[in-house]
Amino acid sequence: MSSSIPEYLRSSVKVKEVVDGVEVNSFKVPPHRFFVNEELTYLAVSLNVDEKVLMNKINELKLGRKTIEKLYAARLDEEAWRYHELELPDLLSNDIDGTQTEGRGNVAYAIYIHVNGIKNFLKIVTFKYVSYVEVDILRLKGYKGIVRYLIHF
Repeated sequence: MSSSIPEYLRSSVKVKEVVDGVEVNSFKVPPHRFFVNEELTYLAVSLNVDEKVLMNKINELKLGRKTIEKLYAARLDEEAWRYHELELPDLLSNDIDGTQTEGRGNVAYAIYIHVNGIKNFLKIVTFKYVSYVEVDILRLKGYKGIVRYLIHF
């Protein structure tokens, strides 16, 4: 008898893309519900937690607990009915630099990520609310895209 419980943490599809004439090692982001290992690095940076804590939260999804949710990952250059996967640069296999910005209101953390010399390739923003934290990853170079997560602590 096979288990009907899905694995929420999956391996990713790696791609090489050229953005502004520079080669970038990227990965394809699942559109919703499921996570890939490379996303954990983004969340660990924005939440200032260990990746193992995030892996435990993802594993709790199997038990029906909503401790972490990916609301969506979408390319903003596509029509809603034509789906192409969003690609994000792999933070561990590219030359990465960042510029932290000042947060206002509910913004707990905001940073621009520079990838392989391309300034402001990404923006990561963490919003802190009473019962949850929202993390938005915005792709600003090449085509535009967004990934939005909710994390309940």
